[in-house]
Amino acid sequence: MRICSGHSCFHGSAFFLVDTQPEPEVLEATARIQNSRVDKMNPRRADKVISKPVIRRAFLGCLLGLLLSVVPNAFGQSPNILGGAQTRQPSYGELENFTILSYTDLDGWDQAAEFRISKDGKHAYVSNYQGFSIVDVSDPAKPRVVSKVKNDPNVQSQYIDVLGNLLVVNQDGVRDQKNWEGGIRLFDISDPAKPRETGFFKTDVAPRRGVHGFWLHEDPKQGKFAGGEKPGADWVEPDGGLRKGLPKIWVALHDITTYKDRAYLAYRDQGVIILDISDVHKPTMISQIKWSPPEEGNTHSIGIVIPPHGGRPDIIIAGDELVRPEHCPFGYMHVLDVRNEKNPVQISTFRLPLNRFCPPDRPGRRFGIHDVERMIKGNIVFSAWENSGFWAVDISDPHQPKAVGHFVPPVFRRVNSDAAHADDVFVHDNGLVFFSSSDPGGGFWITRYTPGVKGTVEWTADNKDVTVKYEKRPEN
Repeated sequence: MRICSGHSCFHGSAFFLVDTQPEPEVLEATARIQNSRVDKMNPRRADKVISKPVIRRAFLGCLLGLLLSVVPNAFGQSPNILGGAQTRQPSYGELENFTILSYTDLDGWDQAAEFRISKDGKHAYVSNYQGFSIVDVSDPAKPRVVSKVKNDPNVQSQYIDVLGNLLVVNQDGVRDQKNWEGGIRLFDISDPAKPRETGFFKTDVAPRRGVHGFWLHEDPKQGKFAGGEKPGADWVEPDGGLRKGLPKIWVALHDITTYKDRAYLAYRDQGVIILDISDVHKPTMISQIKWSPPEEGNTHSIGIVIPPHGGRPDIIIAGDELVRPEHCPFGYMHVLDVRNEKNPVQISTFRLPLNRFCPPDRPGRRFGIHDVERMIKGNIVFSAWENSGFWAVDISDPHQPKAVGHFVPPVFRRVNSDAAHADDVFVHDNGLVFFSSSDPGGGFWITRYTPGVKGTVEWTADNKDVTVKYEKRPEN
C-alpha cells in the first residue's frame, strides 16, 4: 500500500442454544419469541408543519432558495448526486479522521463478512462465504493469511465467533443449491496455522437454510454455549400493517449480543427483545421495543455501550438492515435507553443524508446501516453502512449523536461493481479499528481513528491493493 501526502505518493426463526463444552450435549430449542407487542413504539413519522404568516414564509423561502443555490458549489458537488438533497454525503474513496494502516484481499478470499480479533490482538478470524481465514495481524502494517478452511460448495459462512481456542462458523445453505446440511462447525484454533475441526452441530437439511447469525456465550458457572438464528419457513407475516409497497412483517431472529446475564436479540421487524439468561437453559423475556409498522424495522445487530459502573448497560445501539429501493428511508441507527430494562426507550436516532433522500442516481443502492461494534468502549460508535461506508458516531450526548469520521472504500472494480461495501467493524483494546467489505467483495482493512486527517483511497492498477493520499499526513 502506498501512502501519499500532497503531490507525493476500506416468529419464523428459532432461538437455539447449544452447549459447546469439549463433549457437547445438544440442548433442544429453548425459546420461540411470539409476535408480542409493547405499548410505546417509535414509528417513523414526518415532522409537523407549523403555519406562518404569508410574508414571513415568502421571505424565508427566498432566503432558503438563495442559500441552497450556494451550498452545492461550496461542497463542490451537484445537488443531483444526492437526489436533490443539499447535505453532502462523502463519495467512494473518501476518508476523514481515519488513517489506513493496511489492506489485504485475503489471498483472493475478498468477500470478508463478519470477523473477530483475538484478545491479544495478534490474529483476525474472518468469515468469507467460501469458509474462513485466519490472519496474522501482529504487525498491523503487514497482515498475513496463515490458514484457510473451505466450506462444502453447498453452504456459505457469513458469521464467525471465537472464545479462547474455540472458533465457530455458521453453515447456511446456498439458495441455488439443492443439497446441504446447515448448522455450525467447531474448530480448535490453538495453532492458528492449523485449525482442527472438533465438531459439527446439524440444525437442518435442504430446503431449510441452516444457521445464519449466531453468538457464543461463556458463563463462569454454566459453561460455553452457542445460539442464534435458524431461519424457518413461516418467518413472514403478510398484511402486517406496513405502508403500500412493503407487504410483509419479518418475525425472525437475526442476531444476538450477550452481556453478563442478558441477551439482546435483533429480531427483524420485532425490533429489540431483551432476555434474562441467568439460567441459560430457561431464558425468559424481559421486554421488547420496536418501530414497525408502518415501516419495516428489520433490526440486524445490537451494540452494547459498556457502562463505567460495571453493571448492566445504560445504553444500547440498534441498527436496521433496510437496503432495498422500496425501503426508503433506508435503515439507520437507534439509540436506546435501557436503564429501566422493562421499559426500554428510544432517545435518539442517527441517519446519513442518503438514508433520508435515497437518490436514484448515485451508484449503489444499499445505503442503510448493517453492523455496529458489539462492545462499544467509550463515546464513539464505529459502524458499517453498506454502500455508505464506515462511520464513527459520537454519542457523548446520547440524545444528539453526531458524525465524527468516515471511510467510504473505493468502488470495487475487481468484479465490475459500481459501488463499494462496508460489512462489519471491530475495535480492539489496542486502539486499532478493523473493517471488512463483503458484497460483492472488498477485503479487510486495518485502520486507526485519527481526528484531523483527511484523504482519498484508490485501487492500484492490479486492483489488489490501495493507494492512500492524505491532505494532511497522519502523525501516527
